[in-house]
Amino acid sequence: MKARGQTIRRSREESGCGLTEFAQRIGISTSYLSRIERDQANPSPDIVRRIAEHLGSLRDVRAAIREITENEDEESDDDQPAG
Repeated sequence: MKARGQTIRRSREESGCGLTEFAQRIGISTSYLSRIERDQANPSPDIVRRIAEHLGSLRDVRAAIREITENEDEESDDDQPAG
């Protein structure tokens, strides 16, 4: 679902924070944040946590974060050898 990055972008914009400023606040590059918002990067759980902390507890952001985390967990499971 492509909405998760759009949700993060919309929430960031609604908070009045620009792309560069927000990236600096959460400790990542502007280009990486841009890729996250365009659903071209899958952030680690730590980055997701930092995004959530800076955007607050908006329900849409939490839903997007939950989706990202679930996808990370599924990908991690796929990397494990069967046994």
